[in-house]
Amino acid sequence: MRSRRGQIALYLVAIVVAITAIVVMNVSVFLSVRSKNRAMHAGDAAAIAVAKYQGELLNRIGELNVEHLKAAIEGDERKCEELMDEQRRLCFISPLDGIRIGNEAAMRNGVDGHAGSGMAKILREHVLDVRTVYSENVDVFPEPWPGAWSEYADVLETLVGSLGDDMAVGPDNAEFADALRSFPLADKMFYEAIAGRDWCWFLFNGEWLFDRDSRSMPRPELSPQEARDNSEIYPLHLKFKPLPDVADPKMIRLLTELGQCATDELAVASRLLGDPHQQWAFYDEMWHPWREIDPRGEAGFPAMGTIRPEYNVLGCAAICRVETGFTDLVDNRSGVVEWTAAAKPFGVVENLDGDIAPVTALERLVLPAFSDVRLVPVDAVGGADLSSADYDWVVHLKKHLPRYFEYGPHTVGAGCFYCDQLRLWEKPSFRAEGRRWLRHNSGMCLRPAGGWGGSGGAPHGH
Repeated sequence: MRSRRGQIALYLVAIVVAITAIVVMNVSVFLSVRSKNRAMHAGDAAAIAVAKYQGELLNRIGELNVEHLKAAIEGDERKCEELMDEQRRLCFISPLDGIRIGNEAAMRNGVDGHAGSGMAKILREHVLDVRTVYSENVDVFPEPWPGAWSEYADVLETLVGSLGDDMAVGPDNAEFADALRSFPLADKMFYEAIAGRDWCWFLFNGEWLFDRDSRSMPRPELSPQEARDNSEIYPLHLKFKPLPDVADPKMIRLLTELGQCATDELAVASRLLGDPHQQWAFYDEMWHPWREIDPRGEAGFPAMGTIRPEYNVLGCAAICRVETGFTDLVDNRSGVVEWTAAAKPFGVVENLDGDIAPVTALERLVLPAFSDVRLVPVDAVGGADLSSADYDWVVHLKKHLPRYFEYGPHTVGAGCFYCDQLRLWEKPSFRAEGRRWLRHNSGMCLRPAGGWGGSGGAPHGH
């Protein structure tokens, strides 16, 4: 009997251990899923909050456009200068506050970030770049007013310092002035295509790349840029310029309605209105009809039903990357959950005929028109391929690629996914494999949206 009781005890111990293991695994899975759900909610909330803020800034800039017009009609040149200065600061400096707004929205949804997040480090290093590169090379990086880059760096440094190292939300579509663009090695999909042997990508984006290695690959050149009106982070995509021909009948009608004045009053003010130094805020080229959303579903992201004409305009958007950590109870290791979400402000205006129209309908002049915000597919709004809150990607672009071009593939970052793909790319046998596959199978390839010349990127819709 004693022997049997001992055997039963062993079985009970084994059962207890098994049950404990199952419970721990279930709890671990629960914590992982909960972290994912929190990241999703936090990312969506952050994107909506930042896009709402963008709409508020656009509305204020639009109000200042109208005030500027009235001041010009009244001949108040000093007030005109003050209004133009306020507009430029709202467009160049104020969007930076979206960093704080996005992180506060994430925290309200239970996400505080994690100590290993590289988002704060990206922005701290960028502050140094602004101070030492931008400010000292204003011929290459023009500033909207003297000392603007220094003021920009101060505001950005204060924001990052207030959030600390465990920043939860980063701007994933930041348009850094020194970033590489329209260049194959600056496209994430180039590396993904190598890793997955996605030869079709090369068919549509450049079979000529198969003939290039580090010695003959095209290299980026940083040429002098146009004067910058927009913030690099959560840009509004506006430009400041004089009014179009103020003698044009359509423009006269628009100005008289906005300025609430008679035509003869406008004629008196035409000297000031036509002054090239008097500049108003206009929507830039990014405010164009949606190209990635296709109501027929034949390309890009299909839309449900017909896109109403008054909302068929792209423009500015906020893409937010969220990182949060959790602990795996099975092996006591820390894990990271990531989520990316995009949102944009929406609005409409009445055109000169009284019809509802896109915000760009009135000669692309910015007016207070934004009243709504919506989540949108990440790849549909442009800038999704920038991944400016992905620390590993930013480090690769800024540090590894210059070494690749200077010293070859075997000197770049050990443990870097993108560097590993470059080393694989350098093997002639690998590139020959791609040529052979396309020679026999190119008919199987279907053309996707995106590519390094456009606004595409990794195909994801969240």
